[in-house]
Amino acid sequence: MADDLSFDILAASLRQDGGDILAFLEILAKKLEGAIPNQTVVERRGSLFSKSKPVSAIHVMLGDMKYSLLQNRGRLEAQRIKVVRDIALKTETIPVDQWVEKLSQELLVLASESTAIREGLERFLLS
Repeated sequence: MADDLSFDILAASLRQDGGDILAFLEILAKKLEGAIPNQTVVERRGSLFSKSKPVSAIHVMLGDMKYSLLQNRGRLEAQRIKVVRDIALKTETIPVDQWVEKLSQELLVLASESTAIREGLERFLLS
């Protein structure tokens, strides 16, 4: 990975615009979908005829860990879920900052093992 890619840079990038929850989720969703589309699922909600469909949840599957960030009535809920053969074995709700740190660490580990993920994360940091 590029020399300037570190845990601190990735975590800071994930945290940007954290003050406005809807904007934060939208930016994070676009960045993660662009960087690691095969591991990212974004849920949007809105009425059938609504032009705006804001992000309601972001799920990132990394190995046997699923990282979910859910928006519910203006509040964020972060979850880390242990999944084996599509069965959730353990779900823990954690603070958003801790979620960002754990996701960043896992992404950096995967980036060291996969050229595609490394390139996606480099795009993530440059966007």
